[in-house]
Amino acid sequence: MRQNQLDQIRNLQLQIAAMEQEIEHLYAERKNLVQESESRLQDLLQTVEEPMNGSGRQSELDRILDIRAELPAYARVACQGVEGSFSHQAADQFFTKPDIQFFEQFEDVFRAVENGEVEYGILPIENSTAGSVIPVYDLMRKHNFYIIKDTKVLVRHNLLTAMECSIEDITDVYSHPQALSQCQELLEQYPDIRIHEYSNTAAAAKFVAGERNTRMAAIASAKCAELYDLHLLQKDIQDVSGNATRFICISKTPGFSEHANRISLCLTVPHKPGSLYHLLHKFALNHLNLCKLESRPYPKKKFEYLFYLDVEGRIDDFQVRWLLNDLNNQLGYFKFLGSYDEKTVAETEEPK
Repeated sequence: MRQNQLDQIRNLQLQIAAMEQEIEHLYAERKNLVQESESRLQDLLQTVEEPMNGSGRQSELDRILDIRAELPAYARVACQGVEGSFSHQAADQFFTKPDIQFFEQFEDVFRAVENGEVEYGILPIENSTAGSVIPVYDLMRKHNFYIIKDTKVLVRHNLLTAMECSIEDITDVYSHPQALSQCQELLEQYPDIRIHEYSNTAAAAKFVAGERNTRMAAIASAKCAELYDLHLLQKDIQDVSGNATRFICISKTPGFSEHANRISLCLTVPHKPGSLYHLLHKFALNHLNLCKLESRPYPKKKFEYLFYLDVEGRIDDFQVRWLLNDLNNQLGYFKFLGSYDEKTVAETEEPK
């Protein structure tokens, strides 16, 4: 009896494997058809003024994807925190002459962009050591915006005090939760030091500077030491050298660089077995590399999740367009977050 059941199970597994092979075969045929369709469409576009999708008319998503723009040198920009923050440094990397307005909360940055108070917003999205900036991800679903550029800021944390002292004198340290988590090795050496979470590393530095107390210290950048006249007690105290935070530049209006090579999406999949697998399989079959997959609770549906995806690809590629339109049409919730390339700086230097 037991052997009989095992044989039945093996037979079912073989059937599943055969079906998977057939699915891959069908997707390979589909890819060939897509390539042939792309070739014929390119010929057709030589004779028509407006591009068309598979339905014979341009979709609203296609109209958004067609808009091209580059970042200007000068712009009104929103950053969270105060002068000297890492968001401030990111803004200086994005723009030659940014007119920066500082806001207390991440959501204030989203709102300033949405209501036209500023043209662009700068937000941290992930850190190479501490991972995703979850509050920013949770705000993405609530606001309308487009990611148009990203950059990495080299994060070099320093222990700053209002005046010269020794680390043994310190009783209280202030900084952003992520900065504190990135400097655990030093802090664990002094278990009696009280840790205080602050909204921003630069704001913590500004607070310590104002207190003028030899027992207080902030974890922040060397730029903050210059701005707020603080003593640099210990330099480069982060656990991992080369630690970097990735920032995104968002805009209310779409406009994507011709060099954009990364796409961000937010979506849901049906709440049934294999849904996520079949979604990811579509990217694999189109030879698109997923460089990030993040899940967050979907408040509208209990114990279901939103998925945030970063994909390497270009929005002027026909297969990418076709896939994005397919996801937009097939999924219950689909949000195109943006297409962008990285604004690079020398990784060996702290941004000025």
